[in-house]
Amino acid sequence: MNKTYRLIKLFIFVVAGILIFVFNKQLMSSSGAILNGLVGTVMFYYGIEGILIPVFTKKVKKEALRVLNGSINILFAVIMIFVLEGNTEELRIVCVLWAVWSIMREGQEIVEKVFNRIKRHPVTSIINLLESLTIIFFSIEMIIAKTPHELEHHAHVHLILLGVELIIEVLWEYFDELEERYIKKRNRVKHDA
Repeated sequence: MNKTYRLIKLFIFVVAGILIFVFNKQLMSSSGAILNGLVGTVMFYYGIEGILIPVFTKKVKKEALRVLNGSINILFAVIMIFVLEGNTEELRIVCVLWAVWSIMREGQEIVEKVFNRIKRHPVTSIINLLESLTIIFFSIEMIIAKTPHELEHHAHVHLILLGVELIIEVLWEYFDELEERYIKKRNRVKHDA
């Protein structure tokens, strides 16, 4: 991935994650349209990235599932931003869309970033698996919430997790690089011994 793109993405995701931490109560108590816009924008970004990266790397056939998921992300984003008004009655719909999107995204991440990389990056793969399973668990909790209070609570937890995920998402590559350096250093020490 292009170094400039990585740095821009790092900056935007970390700033967005920090803003979510700082203003999470205001986001939850404000009109739902702001929350819909925020989550919809994140979905839209992941959708565009899921389509454009395979196109630019000329791997559309190989990464057809990623392109399909990108298209679904864009569809969900359009629904979140333009169709749903963000009122209290629509909170259940918003939460279910958000939860389904999260489960799909984390399922794809488990395959791409855990099972396909476990031998090269064992530590970050296990941490990533735990992060994905946590988000899937809270997504299911959001879907099965019975009362409006439970639903709002789970949406708030999910919002905070979104902030965490945005920051962690851009740091995985750096964690992988650190792990590779450590493994190479450890292998050199074993080889020299």
